[in-house]
Amino acid sequence: MLKQRTMSAIVGIPLVLALTWFGGLPFFAAIAFVGHLALLEYFRLASVNDKVFQVVAIAGHYILLYILWSWGVQSLSFAFIFFFLVINVFWIITYPKDFRVLAAVMWGLTYVSLLLCFFLLLRNQPQGFTFVVAVLIAVWASDIGAYFTGTSFGRRRLAPLVSPKKSFEGALGGMLFSLLLFSILAPQLSMSRGFAALFAASLSLAGIVGDLSESALKRWSNTKDSGTFLPGHGGVLDRLDSLLFAAPTAYILIHFLLR
Repeated sequence: MLKQRTMSAIVGIPLVLALTWFGGLPFFAAIAFVGHLALLEYFRLASVNDKVFQVVAIAGHYILLYILWSWGVQSLSFAFIFFFLVINVFWIITYPKDFRVLAAVMWGLTYVSLLLCFFLLLRNQPQGFTFVVAVLIAVWASDIGAYFTGTSFGRRRLAPLVSPKKSFEGALGGMLFSLLLFSILAPQLSMSRGFAALFAASLSLAGIVGDLSESALKRWSNTKDSGTFLPGHGGVLDRLDSLLFAAPTAYILIHFLLR
């Protein structure tokens, strides 16, 4: 398992960094495509099996991201509200389709598409490449620290009903490792050491919540992994879970404190 994860990281990390560096259309296309794959996995977990609703949701995903990419953060709420109105009209036309499917679709668009939008917002900042990389480093460092600390010293379960293997010791170890790394990298990331510490701790906590949220969804659906797209890592959603919660947290911190 560890070998597979390492090989996937060796291939995947340079690709992610290259797309982030280029920004623009390549970065947008990558975010949109990854979100597409994550939504397909989410549909399976949430038992959204209606192909018509899936097509509508995927179309909404691409439209939502494109509107944000083209017109900026001011368009985000209007685009999402517009899609909410459209899908309700669609439900009226197709009644009596199960309302719970409609609710699951809206949850998926919020969970995947809306949260992914914050990567586009971060990349569009003047120091966008640095900010996106900082999010990736914070989450990856926290994951690595939590994995090794948890397997070595983990005793007290963090959320036993949701994820029995995660421990308080692992979560603390991940946060401390992220804090240590950011205290070293703060100048390179154009951050003060105080802000870097807050940034690392906040994103570590956000990542833990994101991880546990997806774990709850998988446990509810009685599924071990969201998919098999990435060898050793499971599905796309398994790799995105922490990042989906970390990206909006980073944007809020940068927008209201760093700026």
